Amino acid sequence: MARYTPSQGRYAMPPIFKITAVCLSLALFGCGTDNSPPADQIYLGEIITMNDAQPRAEALAVKDGLILAVGDAADVLKHQGGSTVVRHLDTHAMTPGFIDAHGHMAIYALLDSDLNTASPPIGPVTSIPDLLSRLKAHIKDNNLAEDALVFSFGYDDSLLAEKRHPLRTELDSVSETHKILLIHTSGHLAAANSAALAAAGFTDDSPDPKGGSLWRNKTTGKLNGIVDEQAVFRFFSLLQKSPEDSIKSLIKAAHYYASFGITTAQDGQTQTAGLKLLRGAAAQNLLPLDVVSYPKWTEYEAMMATDTVAPGQYQNHVKWGGVKITQDGSPQGKTAYLTQPYHVPPLGQDASYRGHPIMPQAELDSWVEKIFAADQQLLLHCNGDACADMMIAAVDMATEKLGPKDRRPVMIHAQTIRPDQITRLKDLGIIPSFFAAHSFYWGDWHRDEVLGPERAARISPMATAQKAGLHFTLHNDAPVVPPNIIFLMHTAINRTTRSGKILGPAERISAESALKAVTLDAAYQYFEEGQKGSLEVGKQADMVILSQNPLTIAPERLKDVTVLETVNDGKSIYRKD
Repeated sequence: MARYTPSQGRYAMPPIFKITAVCLSLALFGCGTDNSPPADQIYLGEIITMNDAQPRAEALAVKDGLILAVGDAADVLKHQGGSTVVRHLDTHAMTPGFIDAHGHMAIYALLDSDLNTASPPIGPVTSIPDLLSRLKAHIKDNNLAEDALVFSFGYDDSLLAEKRHPLRTELDSVSETHKILLIHTSGHLAAANSAALAAAGFTDDSPDPKGGSLWRNKTTGKLNGIVDEQAVFRFFSLLQKSPEDSIKSLIKAAHYYASFGITTAQDGQTQTAGLKLLRGAAAQNLLPLDVVSYPKWTEYEAMMATDTVAPGQYQNHVKWGGVKITQDGSPQGKTAYLTQPYHVPPLGQDASYRGHPIMPQAELDSWVEKIFAADQQLLLHCNGDACADMMIAAVDMATEKLGPKDRRPVMIHAQTIRPDQITRLKDLGIIPSFFAAHSFYWGDWHRDEVLGPERAARISPMATAQKAGLHFTLHNDAPVVPPNIIFLMHTAINRTTRSGKILGPAERISAESALKAVTLDAAYQYFEEGQKGSLEVGKQADMVILSQNPLTIAPERLKDVTVLETVNDGKSIYRKD
């Protein structure tokens, strides 16, 4: 029997358990008395199952990637055979593997860059002069060719001293020949110099693309270098890599996810190239964890016509899960669609500015009906409450036309939904997936700039959703912020901002509720509650071993819990050194 020793990253034999070696002499017959097959692994220790019928267990056995037994140590050890590896958790704890309820894993392959323009705690940039200096140093240190692309993802205007985006003229001061492209941490905005704008086909005379905006100097009418929403995608052609480099970046991202205990990841709004990348990695059986893809609404029909795997079926860890629509922007970028104006409008907007939807209601209605009719699960990005009204109306209309069904549409982010909307979500079976980490990363910004104190206190209304009896999930929207599930849970139960203030204490939830939202309820969101999300016999052996029990540690210390090992399909896919 082996004891996990995180400081050594290996296994040592504790003397107290040497008696288990006696079973080796009985290997031919097995150690049990019920002639059941011997387990591949048995884990002994503190096990949190997320199964209401058996919330805690002393032991768990795995066979062929599935959970063979869960319960008392004496009962589970009956499944020990000569080849069984027995593991002791010691002072550590096991939970179901974490399920990423929303993110963009394949985007990591596209946005992977060694130029870090994020602000603390993720990166070093605190001001626009600081940002410009880093860009100049990157060009010089890497001896980049005159027309090379200078790209970085993750700058955040809300964390810069100037509280604004870097402008075209400022980026031109770094270089007029290099194509400089900075994508905002939300993914909903970008800042570009003149060379990058030209490479994307934008000129001062360009009209706003459908579903996006080209920001302009109010005096001259010329582009100021900032673009938002669907306009950002025009730059993606500049980011293409070779197939080999793309797969390397994807696998790097998958292992990064696994280091946070994630056993099922999502690629929301997958584009054609992204699905090809995922299928290519699956064909070579390179992915260590499950990935559920939700193709972009404007491309899904063409992608479905050529995809060779039926929706809803995994092939070497990749599954087509449904379709994603993006209907508004981000609150931190002040492009989410609100019913009431922003507390402080963004640059160039007046006091009545409320953001804007990507599509008018009639067009959204048509898409939702089409997706429902195709029997595809719908993920719909809604940050603002006005956008939420649009989704509710579209789902209601499609349900009325096509009839009720267990469709489980998901409102992604649901940041500013109101209590009356939560009631409608319950009526329509819509699952809200909350970006709970906003309370830390942008809580102060939302209170002081975006929403004002009253509305900011209600962002991610998890407690209200729970009281209404809704299934809800939590997500990080990675790569917007790192896919750190433990820290995500920490933000959900504490709601502490960067400045240390509590934002909306009434919407805090318990550690057990937060854990359920990233395990069993997340599995429910994916229609996978029969296979994942809890540690029960017959379910997929997806587990995470943690340094401490997340349900008993002091709430303010939850962020200090460490992922020691991640197991997918019974195989270890990450182990802390």
